[in-house]
Amino acid sequence: MNRKASGIVTLITDFGWGGEYVGAMKGAILKVNARCLVTDITHQINPQNILQAAYVLQNSYPYYPPGTVHVVVVDPGVGMERRAVALETEGHFFVGPDNGVFSGLLSGKGKVEAYEIADRKYSLWPVSPTFHGRDIFAPAAGHLSLGLPSGKLGPRVKGLVRRESPRPEETKKRLGAQILWADSFGNLTTNVTQKDFGRALASRPFQIKGKGWKIDRLSRTYGKEKPGQPMALFGSGGRLEISVNQGNALDALGLKPGEAISILWG
Repeated sequence: MNRKASGIVTLITDFGWGGEYVGAMKGAILKVNARCLVTDITHQINPQNILQAAYVLQNSYPYYPPGTVHVVVVDPGVGMERRAVALETEGHFFVGPDNGVFSGLLSGKGKVEAYEIADRKYSLWPVSPTFHGRDIFAPAAGHLSLGLPSGKLGPRVKGLVRRESPRPEETKKRLGAQILWADSFGNLTTNVTQKDFGRALASRPFQIKGKGWKIDRLSRTYGKEKPGQPMALFGSGGRLEISVNQGNALDALGLKPGEAISILWG
């Protein structure tokens, strides 16, 4: 094992815990490197939600040691014309489909080198057209965890797919936002970032209204308001969340992912 390899592989998928999918991927990694430490970041990405996977990856990988291999499998185009790729940036390695799950990395400050996973000896054969996570991404991750240089997997590639969150639309009277996804607590993550709008929301009067509820201030923590009270706060990932203290905003507020919301100024 060379100095770049930590022997750790992380997993981010939308598989959930039903079926054999997570276990089969782990087995395919361990078949290559039986001493590998395989750790789950999450398997609860909303189905086919590429932007959520990119967000979770961007907000989790920096907390692992350099040399870690991060596998992301949210892949609605599996079996179609999209590349299987391995990326390398700032001492970390990434494996997954070239469909936008690495958008956060591509927008970062570090230099990103990318390679297509093309050499058959680093995959399981025959390759299932519906389970590249097991047959392509997991074995490649196992080899990288042993110290294999990324360039051994295949040729260098450019022009990786990027996906960006829709930007809020701001006018003098309102900020038009969108619910992107819900986490396992029912907290609703929006496309409003603290970097762009945190100061305005902290200093200007605003209202977010729904049927039977209203939010008119920014909270600092989830426990700041009374139990059952709706609230808005910036979560640890730097995006505005709509939450309910000791409750589930997804169930309680009549909001759902993909829905537009208005933040009314003043």
